[in-house]
Amino acid sequence: MDNNDISVQAAIAAGCDPAQAENLAGAFAAVLRDRCAALDTVAIPGFGSFSAEKTDEHVAIDSATGQRTLFPPAINMHFTPGSMLRKHLSHE
Repeated sequence: MDNNDISVQAAIAAGCDPAQAENLAGAFAAVLRDRCAALDTVAIPGFGSFSAEKTDEHVAIDSATGQRTLFPPAINMHFTPGSMLRKHLSHE
């Protein structure tokens, strides 16, 4: 299933056209990105929660070559499924 198929299926489920479904998905992604960039948690009842974790910049050394590499700071997102989602996925 590719991005277009997902848009069509979401549009059918929501009762709207694929362009509207794609706009809603883009808006949701923008909100999620902004909130997680601020290190907030976004919880969707029945679905799950998205949280962000910031890692500081650090230096890692390759054990084989001894080369040192500087990794920049990063914000990593984590998804924790809600109980209803876990229940639905385990029964199907």
